[in-house]
Amino acid sequence: MRLIRRLFFLAILWRALAPVITPRFKSPQEHPWRNPGRTVFVGDSEFLVREVGPEGAEPLLLIHGLAGSSAAEWYRVAPALAENYRLVMVDHRSHGLSAMARDRFDVEEVADDVAGVLDELGLSKVTVIGYSMGGTIAQSLARRHPGRVGKLVLIATFSHTPQPTRALRVLAASLTRAWERLTGLGTPEVRSGYLLATGAVEEKHARWLWEETHRRDVEAGTQATLALLRFDSRPWVGRLGVETMLIIPTKDQLVPPAWQYDLAASLGSPEIVELVDARHEAPWTHPDRLADAISRFVG
Repeated sequence: MRLIRRLFFLAILWRALAPVITPRFKSPQEHPWRNPGRTVFVGDSEFLVREVGPEGAEPLLLIHGLAGSSAAEWYRVAPALAENYRLVMVDHRSHGLSAMARDRFDVEEVADDVAGVLDELGLSKVTVIGYSMGGTIAQSLARRHPGRVGKLVLIATFSHTPQPTRALRVLAASLTRAWERLTGLGTPEVRSGYLLATGAVEEKHARWLWEETHRRDVEAGTQATLALLRFDSRPWVGRLGVETMLIIPTKDQLVPPAWQYDLAASLGSPEIVELVDARHEAPWTHPDRLADAISRFVG
């Protein structure tokens, strides 16, 4: 017990007095996609929006996943799509350069935020592409604002988190929050380290990735995780009535393919594209396949 108290005291002391350590990056380092954004207000909340592609082209709304951002998760897919479509990419609530929400919220509220962004941009109807958590937001957007969604593309996503996985992930989120509060380390280091170690992100983009993943507030990030774990579209997803395509990475380690096929079954008869041997990081590792599938589906 005495040893535990000493270690706890040393941890607090380190957190209070030690300098923030930033890793050294191998030269040269560069930004992978210089596409500046702008902010729009929905009520009193400010959201970062990136737009690219021909202004008069068909609009596509791209919604990123948990702990990501519009730049970090679409920078490899978007350039190919932007040749023929007008892309709108939003940093949704508590992510990237948008406003942080430290109180409890639900995925449905994030969908309302996104609808508000579309209003501000003067877009009445769009094809919606959602990856991971973005797929749950896309489902909610199609339900709560049915006239706004022309077609729906869902990538590596699900209708709900089954038990006991949900309970375990809630516990993991609570422990992660405590660890990050105590040490200042956690999700950003794991996320950026994994993407670099697996080769999903090139070494020359390591500094940019580090900076992008560290745009994170511990409490806001935890609330986003808990909102995702509460999400359950099973009672209504089969009644959306929107033409839908599911893109399923067959070796997804975060959203098991079985969950994704369950979503497909709930939707009735969506088009299914399997990314054989792809994992959850498919937007980084299989950008051409994603862009080709989306372009073909949208037409």
